[in-house]
Amino acid sequence: RSRTPPRQADARGGASGGRPLEAVLALAVRAAREAGAVIKQAWWAAGGSEVKDTKSNAVDLVTETDQRCEDLVNSILRGSYPDDRIIGEESAGSEKYEPLTDAPTWTIDPIDGTTNFVHRFAQSCVIIAYLEAKEPKVAVIFDPVADELFWATKGGGAYLENPAVGKRRLQAAATTSLAKALVSMEVGYGRDEASVALVSGALAALLGAGVRSIRMAGSTGLNMAYVAAGRFNAAFEHGDWERGKGPKIWDFAAGRLIVAEAGGVTRDLTSGGRGELDLMGRSQFSACTSELAEEILALLATKP
Repeated sequence: RSRTPPRQADARGGASGGRPLEAVLALAVRAAREAGAVIKQAWWAAGGSEVKDTKSNAVDLVTETDQRCEDLVNSILRGSYPDDRIIGEESAGSEKYEPLTDAPTWTIDPIDGTTNFVHRFAQSCVIIAYLEAKEPKVAVIFDPVADELFWATKGGGAYLENPAVGKRRLQAAATTSLAKALVSMEVGYGRDEASVALVSGALAALLGAGVRSIRMAGSTGLNMAYVAAGRFNAAFEHGDWERGKGPKIWDFAAGRLIVAEAGGVTRDLTSGGRGELDLMGRSQFSACTSELAEEILALLATKP
């Protein structure tokens, strides 16, 4: 059906397509915090979280908490917007791989960093994004263990809320040189020869070019939020549909908006860095400045 083209949000995170972004944000924050409470309770439970299943391979994990949190977030979103499309990592079925439309759409990753969660390594988060006309308009990334809430609205800036500092506007770092950069990269789930070569080649390229240091933290959402917050200067993860490896839209839709609103950049790693991060792709690249992005992308292009 026909839709009125969405309006750009103002600096206060105003209306888009007739739906006030502040109301959408409030709903997303509520859903993320309620799911986060479930995660935090499970985090400290005796015996920890048992693995319920695996997805692409034996190291791609799902827990009972993943499913509980996604069901909870779905219920909250449907309560206010019953006709919106919801693309969830665990329960949306095969339709989650269908192309985006202009209709209001939510993406959900109930626990980004499930392996970290299983092992009680404190780098996991709830990710929720709201899209109109195929573009992220509202983004929320919530780390329940650290009690840090990262959020953004289109045109309204990116922010961090935590008990220590209250609410603070995010600004990506001004770093332009790899020699002064802390970079996050991920090993992903591939353990085949080609995947191992891709990761080891990228690691060797960065080290050989004199990067200040590298981290592999295991959460796409927090990696991108940290770029926006100036904690990381760049973050990336290889992947593509042909190999069936790499992050997906629910991992990076929210991060793309948060990085952009903090003054950073994202790129389509699969195309060699040409154009902004592709929401329907299987790779993620973000950086605090375009100069640093180009330096890293040139290095990665020389590797398999």
